[in-house]
Amino acid sequence: MSDSAPGTPPSAGVPPTAVEPPTGDGSAPAGTGDDAVDEALGRLDGVAELDLRAQLVTFEAVHGALQDRLADAEG
Repeated sequence: MSDSAPGTPPSAGVPPTAVEPPTGDGSAPAGTGDDAVDEALGRLDGVAELDLRAQLVTFEAVHGALQDRLADAEG
């Protein structure tokens, strides 16, 4: 039987994992160490300045590239 109160999720008493806040200094991330992933993520630079249709095309292309890389990594 659980020690938590009825209707309380079992994780309610567990503190959340600490997440380091972003620095906000505008610097680019160091990279993932995977050239294909870094290249795909690099395509997102400046995407906010694109019109909506171009953003969609960019996001779909990056998503596809990341899916392909994941499939390659899984063998």
